[in-house]
Amino acid sequence: MTGSLPTDATNSLPGIPPLAAIAKPSPLPDAFQVHDLSRRYVQFRMQQEIAAAAVTSVGAPIMSGEPTGIAAFSSIQVPGWLRGGITIQPVSFKPGCAPLSYRPSGFLARSAEARRAAYYGMMSAVACEHGIPTGLFDAMIIRESGYNPIATSTANAYGLAQLMPGTAVGLGVDRYDPLQNMRGGARYLRQQLDRFGQVHLALAAYNAGPGHVHGGMVPRITETQAYVSAIIANWSRLTSPARSPSPIYNLSAGYTKVAAMQRF
Repeated sequence: MTGSLPTDATNSLPGIPPLAAIAKPSPLPDAFQVHDLSRRYVQFRMQQEIAAAAVTSVGAPIMSGEPTGIAAFSSIQVPGWLRGGITIQPVSFKPGCAPLSYRPSGFLARSAEARRAAYYGMMSAVACEHGIPTGLFDAMIIRESGYNPIATSTANAYGLAQLMPGTAVGLGVDRYDPLQNMRGGARYLRQQLDRFGQVHLALAAYNAGPGHVHGGMVPRITETQAYVSAIIANWSRLTSPARSPSPIYNLSAGYTKVAAMQRF
């Protein structure tokens, strides 16, 4: 990428169709704050994305992906630190996706936004294939790689969704192929959503590994806390018209010098 933003929402990558026109979602109620991780907020955000289908893609189906045993509720208590101090139990995950149109994030660096614009159509389609809210998956990819398809961590995680070698093999994807990497990330996130039933726990499992979440043992890992909080916060930013002046898009620590130079 050259670092310059496209003048419109058209995708410039070969083989990727043009992006749809930019759409404006419904305003965020004043009662909801960016870091409000309560049941009402998460439920509102998921409902907003699903309702947006009627505006952004008239006649397009709302896809739920293939279920793998969705938990109606999670028996694992979400620790207070992971919910930003909110005491209300977070909402259970309900599969569904509306193919939201691209619009600039308003907080990413120009080079990162150019990459996001190029891969947004792919990301949205993959999210809907797996029944994941588009804004949630968008925010996760921003956090994982800044939409850099060759981002590499010192732990050897690679690509848009930062897949480890063993994870990619288990998912049956080629992590060096951007589309397969993104599909692997969506599949793995959906597995955690189905397994734990709550967005916060699923994100924690994606970051720290499901073994750290299983059985109610969610360690207070600083990186995981920052990871979950950033994704939820940016999920709000990406799907509401109000733009925050303070972006939260830092990637997980441990990237190689080369990848760090390329990611933004």
